[in-house]
Amino acid sequence: MAARADRVIARARGLDGDTLIFAHGHLGRILGARWVGLPPSAGARLALSTATISVLGWDRETPAISRWNDGVDLD
Repeated sequence: MAARADRVIARARGLDGDTLIFAHGHLGRILGARWVGLPPSAGARLALSTATISVLGWDRETPAISRWNDGVDLD
């Protein structure tokens, strides 16, 4: 899974402009961890609910998680 996430990240970083990626929770958590340079196992610490939005971006030149696990509260 980590190799797959790394390939997705490399491809996204090679494109101009914004990129939209849909993924299941497990891969999404690994993408978040790998985006910021953490080992894949760190994804276990990133809670990710169904049908939420996360934004991986940049803080100046540093990869950063701009928004994570943002969903509509239906309660």
